[in-house]
Amino acid sequence: MYKKPSRETKVTAAEFDRACDQGKGFEAFDLETATVRAPMQRINTERVTLAVLGAFALVGLGLLAWLQQRPPLTIGGSPSPAHAARWDETLQRAKRVDVNAATVAELERLPQVGPALARRIVAYRQRHGRFRTPEELGQVEGIGPKTSGALADYVTTD
Repeated sequence: MYKKPSRETKVTAAEFDRACDQGKGFEAFDLETATVRAPMQRINTERVTLAVLGAFALVGLGLLAWLQQRPPLTIGGSPSPAHAARWDETLQRAKRVDVNAATVAELERLPQVGPALARRIVAYRQRHGRFRTPEELGQVEGIGPKTSGALADYVTTD
């Protein structure tokens, strides 16, 4: 039975011929010493290397395609002064909350106002009526001068 040589093995010419007939490959055969040197997995190493390089190439191409599918953000032209003034006015109104019409959820968006304090503001409004000025919020339990000062820029009583 034929045993595939590992690294270097001495074989006879008949064994060498038989191995070649069976399709066994050798890297070299030295006639003087009758030594056969096996390929030592060179082909498998090359296949693995090519597979890894191919995988990296596919990942790189996928990344490039993903980056190019999103167009960059561009702002075309500047708005007219009248349009910009309307936007500023709209932003200022959106920044302020009318405490006489706001719901609990709307009041919670204010700084330093959590769910409990928002419910107390609504309850105070239902018991005592509309707030005439933003400073009246100081009469609600849990709102002191510090909280009242923090809310001044965000609250209106329209």
